[in-house]
Amino acid sequence: MTAAAKLQALLAATVLAAVPLAAGAAGDAQAPDQNLRIQHHVLSIGKDGVQRESRYADRMFRRVGTVWIERELPAALRADHEHEARDAKVHIGHAHADNTAAPLWLRRDASGKVEVGMVLRAQRKLIEVDAANYGNVGYGGSWAPAYWLVDPAVLPRMKSLGAAGPGVQRYEQQQGESTVRIDWDVAGRYARRIEQRNAHGTSLNTMTAMPIAAPKTLPWQAVEAYERGDYSDLLD
Repeated sequence: MTAAAKLQALLAATVLAAVPLAAGAAGDAQAPDQNLRIQHHVLSIGKDGVQRESRYADRMFRRVGTVWIERELPAALRADHEHEARDAKVHIGHAHADNTAAPLWLRRDASGKVEVGMVLRAQRKLIEVDAANYGNVGYGGSWAPAYWLVDPAVLPRMKSLGAAGPGVQRYEQQQGESTVRIDWDVAGRYARRIEQRNAHGTSLNTMTAMPIAAPKTLPWQAVEAYERGDYSDLLD
């Protein structure tokens, strides 16, 4: 499970009875377009005293009913992924990392049906992912956290701490020994920051979102011409 998925699972546990505010396409329309760089930082100190730390970043482009999520990769790793894709080596048995690092194109129609596509650029393929394999490609299975970075339904159930800055509202939730804080961009309609830490200072999980420039061409516009495939194609 990725750091983002773990954070969202913790938030979901606090709002089991909540009704999502973004239940349909009309809810999506309340959110302005966003172009974001999302940084993840996970730190833990084990019982052996060893500190373990990981960092990674994604780029996210949001339009009504559409989300594109793409991992930032160093040039050497990006070239390696492209080489393996050209050689038709991308499959489940090869490495889960190859799949979670591939761009995801999420689409939701007016009825609420979600389609999840994994993009293999070097092969010019769009792989449609079934619900049973969402976790294998890094999608948590819930539209709201992908679209808003946190389900807005969690916010009314959290303690409001007031303004965290211009246009930003801060919320806090205690759950056992863990504390979750969310900085919500009121106008932009997304979570600028989500932080989860334990009371002992041995666990920290943060997500920080910052606006970036919009691309000249939205990434899914190029993908529309790609060959379609099913996730089962990768199981060979």
